Amino acid sequence: MKRTEKEEAKKDGAKPVKNSGRGVKKGDAVMNKFMLDYKHNEKTFTLTHKFWKKISKDAWNNNYKYPCISVVMGKDSETKVAIIDWEVFKELIEGSEYE
Repeated sequence: MKRTEKEEAKKDGAKPVKNSGRGVKKGDAVMNKFMLDYKHNEKTFTLTHKFWKKISKDAWNNNYKYPCISVVMGKDSETKVAIIDWEVFKELIEGSEYE
């Protein structure tokens, strides 16, 4: 069974956004400096430039610095990936063991 956005947020240790972003605050959850948008897909996921620009703007307007799309791949799956801006990715690996 597909987990709800609230269940995903709890599992991730993130704070759910009331009404899942349909109010003044956007996004499904907040985790540190990231605004999270959860997507559940059984087979495929499509990311458009228009959607990325929208969540980037929403994150900026809601005082969150970085947008993040959390994609759960497959029904009842534990496989999850995060989509973040390339510059943020480079900042995260700088000075880490992955550098």
